[in-house]
Amino acid sequence: MCIYPKAAVLSALRADPAHAMSFLSLVAHQVIELRHRLEIMKVRSAKERVMLYLDLNVGPDGRTVNLRSQLQDIAGELGLTREVLYRTLASLEQAAAIERTGARILLKKSFGS
Repeated sequence: MCIYPKAAVLSALRADPAHAMSFLSLVAHQVIELRHRLEIMKVRSAKERVMLYLDLNVGPDGRTVNLRSQLQDIAGELGLTREVLYRTLASLEQAAAIERTGARILLKKSFGS
């Protein structure tokens, strides 16, 4: 992680509005991601936590989640062990709530259903 002097950063942002907007967009996305993670961590049930994660990461079609990382990394993000995540996904699949194909998960029932 790099740490830059505040004065240099502010000067660079003032000098180039396009880069300033790009930086602002990056920071906004990071804040949204952190808020999602906090929301997920407040959920106690592994099943509800996984369904909320899927709902928050669904694509534009409202049903498809393309996993951006390995399941064990996602388990860590969710505060679950790898085994609990695998069992929860298998249980959701068996209950016809999701359909898994490689790194893609199709939601058949949403978290609110």
